[in-house]
Amino acid sequence: MRLSERLRMVASMVPPTKTVADIGCDHAYLSVWLLREGIAGFAYACDVREGPLAKAAETIRFFHMQERAKTVLCDGLAGLSAGDAETIVMAGMGGELMTRLLTEGEACVRAAKCLVLQPQSDREMVRRAVAAAGFVITDEQCVVEDGKFYLCMAAVPKEAAPKAAAKAYAPWEYRYGRWLVRRKDETYLTHLTEECEKKITMLTGLAKAGTPLAQERVDSAAMELKEIVGVMKRFFPKERRKEK
Repeated sequence: MRLSERLRMVASMVPPTKTVADIGCDHAYLSVWLLREGIAGFAYACDVREGPLAKAAETIRFFHMQERAKTVLCDGLAGLSAGDAETIVMAGMGGELMTRLLTEGEACVRAAKCLVLQPQSDREMVRRAVAAAGFVITDEQCVVEDGKFYLCMAAVPKEAAPKAAAKAYAPWEYRYGRWLVRRKDETYLTHLTEECEKKITMLTGLAKAGTPLAQERVDSAAMELKEIVGVMKRFFPKERRKEK
């Protein structure tokens, strides 16, 4: 079985676990991969749609994993009980939806030992939801697949987190994360550079418009651009920053 770059990244962040819940499992490729690699002992492949769940069941049968996996038709974690899953994986969905599922599935989340989350948007919202659930982000990874940037984060209960991870987040860390910046990840720097360029293009267009509404958006976009640049500066040694 061959996973996409995005799913390989997600899979690499799942720790050895007795049980995993793959929320929004689609075809259950990730669930089956984790079982075949011996990373998970049992998998709950969950999806809110009957079509993808039927495909998931086919995948599970094809790889003879019927005794080690169960498909669950449910919205998020609604079909599971607290303690069913040591590890909860949510990947390939919007951050707003992910936040709702984490909040509504609070009992399952608080009973878990690890969260592996790959939001497609609204990452700040997800990071805040993780903190509200009593978890601490311990790692983040990123990849580019078909020209699109993907980020994944792993989190553990606060009491199980190392001191360096448990330190309170600064506002900018909720928006841009902590670990990729600390590691000076080149892929993430490329992503931030692209975001910076998008903001500059937006500001140029808004400036040309010259309307009161455009001016309001200019002020907001300019602040965001300044913050992105500040984050990017953290990738370079202080000596190089002084030279510039």
